[in-house]
Amino acid sequence: MSRVTIVLGESDIKPEGCVIGVDYGAFVCARDGVEMILACGDFDSVSDEQFHLIESVTRVDRLNPIKDMTDFEHALTYTKDYDEILVLGGLGNRRDHEYVNIILASKDSRITLMDSINRIKKYDAGVHRIVKGDYQYCSFIVIDEGMITLDRFKYPLVDRKIHVGDTYLTSNEIVGDEGTLTLDRASVLCIQT
Repeated sequence: MSRVTIVLGESDIKPEGCVIGVDYGAFVCARDGVEMILACGDFDSVSDEQFHLIESVTRVDRLNPIKDMTDFEHALTYTKDYDEILVLGGLGNRRDHEYVNIILASKDSRITLMDSINRIKKYDAGVHRIVKGDYQYCSFIVIDEGMITLDRFKYPLVDRKIHVGDTYLTSNEIVGDEGTLTLDRASVLCIQT
């Protein structure tokens, strides 16, 4: 499995695999000595001095600030050859960016958004193992309707029809080290916190 980490800002989590720094996240990587394969963005959130540091350590794709996509969305155009995309620094801070980052994660099951207390990932139809790790709660937001089965969860479900807008899938808990999520024709956004 090939993995790339996209760094959008400050994070306590260590990047894995190849690294793409985005805007201020590229400065964070350059400052902390994290090797990047690329830095991209319009760099409107870094100073001239910070930008010079970025361009001194990696290749830069500087975007026009007048554009029809976010810097993160542009960074995703470089990830076609990766199986997993870890995104750091994309939660918290500006709510508009956070919301757009979650929308992008809900469209691509390769993406995992993480910060110190949350892990957000889309799951498509199939059987999935979800590791509990340090997360107490596990919630599911329905993206596409279908059937769900939750095994080794505090509130298990067996072949339950799920609908967009269902709220009862919030604040479940994995029993033991991992739970099993089975989706038939459905897709969900899993939020562990």
